Amino acid sequence: MPIDFEGICNELFSKQLIIAAVVSRKNGEIVYISPNWEIDPSDLAQCISKWQSHSQFLKLQDVKYSLLMNTAEYFSGVNYKDRTFLCGAISPDPEDQYVVIGFAPAGVDGRSAYVDVVRAANKMRESGSYVDESQSFGKYDETPVQEGTDTVSAASSSGSVNPALLEEINGFLTWINDPNGLAGYIQYYLDQNDETVLAKLAQAYQDFRNVFGF
Repeated sequence: MPIDFEGICNELFSKQLIIAAVVSRKNGEIVYISPNWEIDPSDLAQCISKWQSHSQFLKLQDVKYSLLMNTAEYFSGVNYKDRTFLCGAISPDPEDQYVVIGFAPAGVDGRSAYVDVVRAANKMRESGSYVDESQSFGKYDETPVQEGTDTVSAASSSGSVNPALLEEINGFLTWINDPNGLAGYIQYYLDQNDETVLAKLAQAYQDFRNVFGF
């Protein structure tokens, strides 16, 4: 039975959390897009590529989203400036995979929007839904994604700092200095009054104080 992309997306929109969506292949080839969205396939392809490379950020239509979570199968990102969300998921059939990316406006529950996109993606297989609708789709703790690197020692046998470690620290500095990075992340959860995330931030701040002795 052919996949009803339009029907699945219309069901996704019914909760009014996700208001626009696109379904594509990993190369950006669009198979369905909601009438209220217009995306260039090459722009979509680079967005998917950034997601799959475990980047801290991705862009779509020149809007930058900081990734709150990122796995090979799912992602959730927020634009700290306007508080909109971009969520993505990959359908489960390895022989016929589709990428679903949904846009959620400011003011919605980002967690719920993300779960709805994952559920929509799991329905995009010819034999029907892949998982039970009540299943949890991974731990969503909204910890910003860090650039992925293998574990390395701080110094090589010659005593110099490992270049991979320097690259990771430089990436960390970039994130700190970016208005959509650390400052935006903290301000977002201050505005949300999210006690769980704020407690983690307070602990991280204390850890930094211990490291640097201030």
